[in-house]
Amino acid sequence: MSTVSASVSSMNTALGTLRTYGTTIDGEYMAYVNSHNLHTCGPQGVHYIDGFRPGSGHSWGEYRDQVAAVVTWAENYVDDSAWVDALDRRSTKWQTASGHASDASDDVDTKKLPAVDSWKGPAGRAYREVVPQMRSGASYAEYGTLHMKTASASISTAGETFFSQVASALSTLASSLTHYTPAPPPRQEGDPPSVSAQGSWSCGLLHDTDDAGNHPWTAMTACEGALTTLDTEVDRALRITGAGGPAAGFVSVPEYFTDVWPAAPGAS
Repeated sequence: MSTVSASVSSMNTALGTLRTYGTTIDGEYMAYVNSHNLHTCGPQGVHYIDGFRPGSGHSWGEYRDQVAAVVTWAENYVDDSAWVDALDRRSTKWQTASGHASDASDDVDTKKLPAVDSWKGPAGRAYREVVPQMRSGASYAEYGTLHMKTASASISTAGETFFSQVASALSTLASSLTHYTPAPPPRQEGDPPSVSAQGSWSCGLLHDTDDAGNHPWTAMTACEGALTTLDTEVDRALRITGAGGPAAGFVSVPEYFTDVWPAAPGAS
């Protein structure tokens, strides 16, 4: 079996964290700002989620919205992974079919058809006329089943890679989120000595050591890149060199067999 179930489990865990972040970060951030005696007065009055305004120029609200965009993107795929294992099983079935087709191809080999030489008269001539069609059909059946066996396995593997890469991107994003917590209560007389952040004032910048950076944008790029790679692998697996050879380009599996499959014996 493939590893896709583990990847999907990881995706669901990360998505849970990302959804929670999206629904709570507004309140967390404002509680942090208020309790740490911070204010902002930057361009357009935006609050920044970083210790400095990142080079990308994203405000904390934009960061939150991009996290939501990643969640929406991933939700389109997290419940659509059954095809990976289904194709892995289908590859095994195509392997069995390929073995039968290979046996049939061997059966219609010249040495296995004594009737080619022994049959005489009209029946012999009619039999010999359809032998090339029998050989061609068996040969293409063998080739086709073997190709589909390989294609099914390749696409299944590509699917594993896709879900693994998306899971990795989501997990990395989930682990990098910046959550804000209120400041501890003011010290009271008699409290034991302690060291804690006292807060500060800033003009447009929230000066903390944490850096949210471009995490959700990086995650989205990784997810979209994984999908592009998957599309490429599927296209590569489901194409066959055309009759004119590699120089003539590729055709789809149905196109290939529509053009070259021999007519059934006796067909008009």
